[in-house]
Amino acid sequence: MANKTVTKRTLDVVDLVRDRKLFPLLDVPPMRVKVVIEVTTTALIGTPKPAPEAAMKRLEAVAQGVLDKYEKTITEECTTFSKKIDALVNEGKEKEAAAMAETVNHAVKNALASVEGAATKAVEEARKAEGQKDKLLKEAQVKTALTYTFAGIKIATHTVKLVGSHGADVTAYYGIAKAVFEIGMEIKQNLKNEEQLRKDLDVGINAYLDLRATKVMEAAKSQGLTDTGSLPGFPGSIKVVAERLIATGKETFKGKDAGQVAGAIKNFVIKGVMAKYNDVEKARKAYREETTKMRQKVDKVSAQADKLMAEMKKATTLKEGVKIGAACMQLKTKVTKMAAALDVSVKYLDEAQTVLKDMGMDCNDETILQKIAKVDVSTILTEGSGLIGNIKDVYDLVNAIAG
Repeated sequence: MANKTVTKRTLDVVDLVRDRKLFPLLDVPPMRVKVVIEVTTTALIGTPKPAPEAAMKRLEAVAQGVLDKYEKTITEECTTFSKKIDALVNEGKEKEAAAMAETVNHAVKNALASVEGAATKAVEEARKAEGQKDKLLKEAQVKTALTYTFAGIKIATHTVKLVGSHGADVTAYYGIAKAVFEIGMEIKQNLKNEEQLRKDLDVGINAYLDLRATKVMEAAKSQGLTDTGSLPGFPGSIKVVAERLIATGKETFKGKDAGQVAGAIKNFVIKGVMAKYNDVEKARKAYREETTKMRQKVDKVSAQADKLMAEMKKATTLKEGVKIGAACMQLKTKVTKMAAALDVSVKYLDEAQTVLKDMGMDCNDETILQKIAKVDVSTILTEGSGLIGNIKDVYDLVNAIAG
């Protein structure tokens, strides 16, 4: 019986649909998608080599391409139905508009049900292509499993209220403003979480880097090397330590070059810092998910501000409409800045993941710190507090005329 080695790679997408601005009349929950790719290599004698890391990355990229394609499909479906619902809202057809939610749900479920088959086929074809360049992968078996979370799409609350009132009742405006205010309070809570999660990430990164440098010293001193005071920064210190150990002439290092010794030190460091690496990767994921959730709420505020401005333009007899419309415009400006800040954070965290996956062994400390530090320049807390203030202004203005 052939011996087997299984190499696994997981693609975890917090939310398949990234941009909800195109369908403001729908309440679309996060769609978390996880793709697990397993490649099994075999050998009749000995333990087979695992699938190369570079090949696994390319298979993951193929799976990501399939998800991107279906994200586009789902976005187009939701956009189409949102426009149909908008037309029904303008006609005051409440039942027909409500029925659209079930139709779009069915369309999205069908799309999600097709993703696994499409990803499996694409990854297998990619594996065959890899097999033409690598004998190890020619006979390898690949298994692709996909799971997703989907709670179901609803018509946004403010849309239903407008349908019922035909857009002519002040309570409809109040309903939108109240929904905006409630989301604003959720964002306010998210901002508190963001500050703490960012601190956790900063602490984790620094602890990881400190431990990594310490492990290089441990490796040197365990071999009797005491001259460690003039070592360069990481990862140059690994090379210097390796060269100095060889220079000692110890029997342990005879016949070995600096690359071999450096490799042994590197493995020692990786093993020693793995726990801290896991801590910082956990902190990175937590922060990224928090900013993603915040972005979804900010998008909802943006969509509802658009709706409220549109209703203010229709309400020609409402003298407060101009003032409320102006407050909504200010709100839109804050939303844009907040969304941009969140985009910056997520972008740098994605880049940092690539660095952290290699545990920083192939890049210097400054590269990691720069990527994580750029989370701070996004000024999420500053923009967020301004956004909350504008949300309250809109709510107070509408509340005054609704009362």
